[in-house]
Amino acid sequence: MNHFGHVIGCELRRRALRGSAAGRAVGLAWYGLALCAAAGATNIITSYSVRTWQTDDGLPQNSVYSIAQTGGGYLWVGTGEGLARFDGMQFTGLGEKAPPELQHGLITALCTDRDGSLWIGCDGYGVVHFKDGVYTRFSEADSLVSNHIRCLLLGADGTLWIGSEGGLTRYKEERFKNFAEKDNLAANSVRGLCEDQEGNLRIATLRGLNILDKAGIIHTFNIRLGTRANALKFVCADRQGRIWTGANEGINCVEGQTIRTYGMSDGLPDAIVLTAHEDRKGQLWIGTTHGVARMVQGRFVPWQKREGAFGDQVYTFFEDREGNLWAGGQDGLYCLDPARFTAYTTRDGLARNNVMSVCEDTGGTVWIGTWEGGLSRLKDNRITEVGTIPGLKDGKVLGLCEGRDGCLWVGLDHAGGVVRLKDNSQTQFVRSSGPFEGAVRVIREDRAGALWFGTSRGMSVFQAGRFHAYTTADGLAGNDIWALCEEPSGAMWIGTGGGLSRWEGGKFSRVVEAGAPGTSWVNALYLDSDDALWVGTRGAGLYRRKDGKWTAYTSRQGLFSDEIYEIVEDDYGCFWMTCRKGVFMLSRKQLDDLDKGQTRALACTVFGRADGLPSVQCNGVAKPAGWKGHDGRLWFPTIMGVVAAEPGIKSNEQPPPVVIEDVIADGVPLQPAAGSGTNSPSLKVPPGRGRLEVHYTALSYQAPERNRFKYRLEGVDPGWVDAGTRRVASYENIAPGQYRFRVAACNNDGVWNEAGAALALEFAPHFWQTLWFKVLLGVAAGLVLVLLYRLRVARLQAIERLRVQIAANLHDDVGARLTKVGMLSELVDRETVETNPNKPHIRNIFRTVREITRAMDEIVWTINPQNDTLDHLANYIFQYAQEYFQDTGVSCRLDLPPNLPDRPVSTEARHNLFMALKEALNNTLKHAKATEVRVGLDVADGYVTINISDNGRGFEVRSAAGKGSGLQNMSDRLKQIGGRLSLESEPGAGTRIRMEVACG
Repeated sequence: MNHFGHVIGCELRRRALRGSAAGRAVGLAWYGLALCAAAGATNIITSYSVRTWQTDDGLPQNSVYSIAQTGGGYLWVGTGEGLARFDGMQFTGLGEKAPPELQHGLITALCTDRDGSLWIGCDGYGVVHFKDGVYTRFSEADSLVSNHIRCLLLGADGTLWIGSEGGLTRYKEERFKNFAEKDNLAANSVRGLCEDQEGNLRIATLRGLNILDKAGIIHTFNIRLGTRANALKFVCADRQGRIWTGANEGINCVEGQTIRTYGMSDGLPDAIVLTAHEDRKGQLWIGTTHGVARMVQGRFVPWQKREGAFGDQVYTFFEDREGNLWAGGQDGLYCLDPARFTAYTTRDGLARNNVMSVCEDTGGTVWIGTWEGGLSRLKDNRITEVGTIPGLKDGKVLGLCEGRDGCLWVGLDHAGGVVRLKDNSQTQFVRSSGPFEGAVRVIREDRAGALWFGTSRGMSVFQAGRFHAYTTADGLAGNDIWALCEEPSGAMWIGTGGGLSRWEGGKFSRVVEAGAPGTSWVNALYLDSDDALWVGTRGAGLYRRKDGKWTAYTSRQGLFSDEIYEIVEDDYGCFWMTCRKGVFMLSRKQLDDLDKGQTRALACTVFGRADGLPSVQCNGVAKPAGWKGHDGRLWFPTIMGVVAAEPGIKSNEQPPPVVIEDVIADGVPLQPAAGSGTNSPSLKVPPGRGRLEVHYTALSYQAPERNRFKYRLEGVDPGWVDAGTRRVASYENIAPGQYRFRVAACNNDGVWNEAGAALALEFAPHFWQTLWFKVLLGVAAGLVLVLLYRLRVARLQAIERLRVQIAANLHDDVGARLTKVGMLSELVDRETVETNPNKPHIRNIFRTVREITRAMDEIVWTINPQNDTLDHLANYIFQYAQEYFQDTGVSCRLDLPPNLPDRPVSTEARHNLFMALKEALNNTLKHAKATEVRVGLDVADGYVTINISDNGRGFEVRSAAGKGSGLQNMSDRLKQIGGRLSLESEPGAGTRIRMEVACG
């Protein structure tokens, strides 16, 4: 339905003059018209927040001619130099797969099909159907009447209508049918299309309006035949059934057979009207060559240009699924949202922007107290300064309060005192005439008519014609008073810098109930309809007192700020609170659900500049720091003016579509950046280093910068990862295997799409990470182990053979020679007489040979591997013990089990165990003076135990420690083979030695 005859020539000239300055205007507000009289209240100015995108924001070119939204939720923007996809944060080009004409050509029209695919009209290239990443072109070669496309329309029955410079084309059931002047079309140049309430097609041409009825017959409806008013640029239908067309002489309204033309005298900014669109609220938006206007309640309201929010020429309007209104113009892409906040600043008549307090009286006048700008009055949408008294005119105004008699009490800063305004009289009470020594921050008149003045130096109460001053000495929690709140019973709650106080029964008391704010700085008090007291603190969060029970809510539970300046409740069950970071809203139901355990965290709606706030920093120095007007609007003071909030504006309740746009593994994109995104249910990642990036987005456009995300890679993340507003998830060193990536998102009002988007990922392994490689590696390792085992066995067998050979050689060779020496020395000893002086030497030689032979026997027994059994060990030990005590006068008794198990004993174990036993027997014979020795062997639970006991004289075990090295040597030998030694002895009771070592 867009007009292009006027702009195509301009576009061609603009291409020749590329390089026009591109700028950006984000967050401007249109205070455009609509005077909606609210009963008993100030006239409301409907405001819109406006965001602008231009080439420096990624737009291919500043001139935007067409806008559409596809099924997945993406916006598509057609410009003078190509088509771009938009997710609210960034523009994405089409990529190399797209035809060059779509990347750089003049995109004149866009239209979404029923299946969510996109139809694209390109000047000189025809029509392109984009579906599932595939571009299909239709041109004159396919029976299209002309390649110069001007407009597209999808009919209610799914028929695609195409307007071009060659006429009208219908595309239905994959067939084209053309209509031209020969078919009664007024002109072949078709500039706009729409369907009326009867289902007829309305066709705007350069020579009048045509109607194609359901029977296929074309009728002509002329708008002032022969004039410029008949050279139509667009056509649209509203909900009332009226048809609107635009030309060079204004906008025409066709209602039945009646035609009415509106021009500049009716409020249009220019007579050349390029486009029009009726939004969901019934407002008709009109784009001209010199700005925008809209029709509200039958009147045209021109755009109030504030700091150049809009360029002159506006070519198209589009309303997305969330109700956001988009406009395309000569200077960029615009998004208009009904602003929740209307700001009043010095531009509107305030003396100063730093507003300290605001209230509305019963007559509907809004009173505004400013810092160093005095008091202002907002009435009938006009701001005027009030007062002639010094301090009231240009001073520092703090507290405001309407008296029961209709007067206005105004509290001023230090030395200013209080001013009373009644009708045209102004009375000032200063320090000399009353106890106003400090800054008067809060004023309240109670039910009994007493006036309470909260100052920075205590409380002053005017009652029965007298002032009464109160401080901490009278029970106040602090002298700096910040808030007052009266109960129906007449009791007064007082918020101070030192905590919460209560006035009841003629005295003050500090609130020390369990769970109360304690000594926290109390900055705001509010009593709701259920008589629950709400307390806002400066740093300790929000408190609720209900039926004597206190409940605290802080940022740990999701509260936006622990610093609360004011609490105001709207008509919809929501609390609005202010702080230095902005205004935030929280429903009472959320707080109740948190108390009941039905939710784990609070979800606050936060408002900032994008919502119309001139500054996020609110003021909380004086009261009221927030006010609910008679019309339901909420007023808040900020450092950049006073703002009025519209609580009735519907929240964004649509869960945002979530899209996984790109997957990048080891720096390599696995999906193209353009197209319909990564919609595959699964994706195989080639072998790599396990680095992964997943880019995702949420297609909610009201405040896309406030969309929040959480994601989880199942198999890696134990739970959801809160990503905030970040739109990428990164991972390192992901092992081969199958995973599932999930992402969920919420919109600017905290509505979550929990289903979100999901993508199955399969990380392919390197060949050395595959199962077959691991099995093969395991088999190879097994073979190596078998080979090593066999080599070790062979080596051990070789060592055993060597040991056997050495033992045999020692026994057969050295042993035989020692035996011969012994026999010879014994023979010489017998033949030598006793008187021979060599006789002792000969006998010494004989004994030495016998000892060497015995030692040789022990060595042969030790190194012979055939003796590495328990049976050989036992036999050798018992044989040695019996021979050792032979002819010594000591009886040796042996205790040997009837059957010994066949278990191996290592050479080292045999050697150390035998040497320890030998040491024990030697000590017994040498020191015990025993007549009997018992040597026993036992096998149980895998241990071999040798017990040696005697009936000798015994000794003190402790006194024996450190004397000699025999006992220590025995213990060390057993430790070397993993055994242990125990000793028991007492004087006169003999000695018992126990040697224990693991066996086989």
